[in-house]
Amino acid sequence: MNIKHYAIHPLQCQHLLQAATICAQAMADNPIHIKVFGTERQLRERRLARLFPALLHYVQRKGSLYGTFVDGELIGVLGMLPPHSCQPALLDLCRLLPRLLTASHPFGLLRLAIWLGTWAKIDPAAAHWHLGPLAIAPAWQHKGAGTQMIEFAFSQCLDASLYLETDKQSNVELYQRFGFNTVATPTILGVTSWVMMASPQSR
Repeated sequence: MNIKHYAIHPLQCQHLLQAATICAQAMADNPIHIKVFGTERQLRERRLARLFPALLHYVQRKGSLYGTFVDGELIGVLGMLPPHSCQPALLDLCRLLPRLLTASHPFGLLRLAIWLGTWAKIDPAAAHWHLGPLAIAPAWQHKGAGTQMIEFAFSQCLDASLYLETDKQSNVELYQRFGFNTVATPTILGVTSWVMMASPQSR
């Protein structure tokens, strides 16, 4: 059953750990996460849950972090970084490093660096909002929340392009329906990724 209207509003600090858990559960089976964090799902999910609090805190400090709620229950997470804020500064990297170290073994950390470094290199120079994470608790997927969250993101940046990366073909097809076009398809650690952008004119 689809719920037509979800409540989306800025995420408060007390929800960050729950938001990190949602992100870890929703993205545990992403192909790139399997490559970086291992093939054993429970271990992979725990590693992601250790990583996401720092990433979400970074998005909250540098941009906008929203929660999607149903009857007061957090069921989704949406992050948006404004133009020229996608790449962490040196101080930000120093803050993220402890979480990166605890999220994976050394070999996995190297893979994480390759993955994030590749995405950083192809980040377009043109001004854009960076969309991500966009995560929905597994029990609430395919019920209209993702559509409403994307529409909400568009409403927050009417005159600017939106940019995202994904490694799931099913996500590509969803984003295309909203006017996103693929601008690059890098192969990272043997996994195809899609770099996509939606201009104000395309949506």
